[in-house]
Amino acid sequence: MTAAPTGDPGLRVGVSACLLGEKTRYDGEGRQDHWITDTLAGQVTLVSVCPEVEVGMGVPRETVRLDGDPKAPRMVATESGVDWTVRMNRYAKKRVRELSADDLCGYIFKAKSPSCGVARVKILDHRGRVRRIGRGLFAAAFARHFPLVPVEDEGRLQDPRLRENFLVRIFAWRRLQQVFAGRWRRRDLVAFHGREEDLLVAHNPRSWHELDQLVVGIADHTPAVFRDRYREIFMAGLGHPAISGPD
Repeated sequence: MTAAPTGDPGLRVGVSACLLGEKTRYDGEGRQDHWITDTLAGQVTLVSVCPEVEVGMGVPRETVRLDGDPKAPRMVATESGVDWTVRMNRYAKKRVRELSADDLCGYIFKAKSPSCGVARVKILDHRGRVRRIGRGLFAAAFARHFPLVPVEDEGRLQDPRLRENFLVRIFAWRRLQQVFAGRWRRRDLVAFHGREEDLLVAHNPRSWHELDQLVVGIADHTPAVFRDRYREIFMAGLGHPAISGPD
């Protein structure tokens, strides 16, 4: 499911379905985030996903939790003890491959969810302690498959500085997709590099210097190696909040 934007339809952002107001949660309700539906939706195409519904849990449904090793947790129904781990991991692996066709520039996950939580998800460890060190199974699969695509949860996006940084990163990833599309040319990359200087320097001068050296030595790398390294450094640099706005 998608919502049609009036801005850049090519910039697509994945969103946990409940944050769009869809009644997909365990209690049969949604958790609409009005910044997403009223503001962001006017600028980008929103791609709705609910892992728990899509894997077959139904609405309403029994809640699930994460148990065991934080690096490889199990997803278990809280009352019946039904283990959803294999089904969710299998679904997540398949679903993130399907999302490749959407060329997502970002993803907003539901905070604290055992399927969608980006960080600090409750997990019951081997000693019976509840610790906020988990990551939702679907969110983890997405991050493994798309390590450079910006992700946030709606809770962190309540912070204006983090929200601004997320927007900067999703639009930057879109520009990177465009400049490296198809058989990109060196002169196009050099022109792009020059246009992005002020932005990156404002976020992380060290990353800008590293990229500048990479561009100087562009002939020393194959196109694929150069592209991957450039994108990695660029997005890592923008992960730092801006020190000062570009002139």
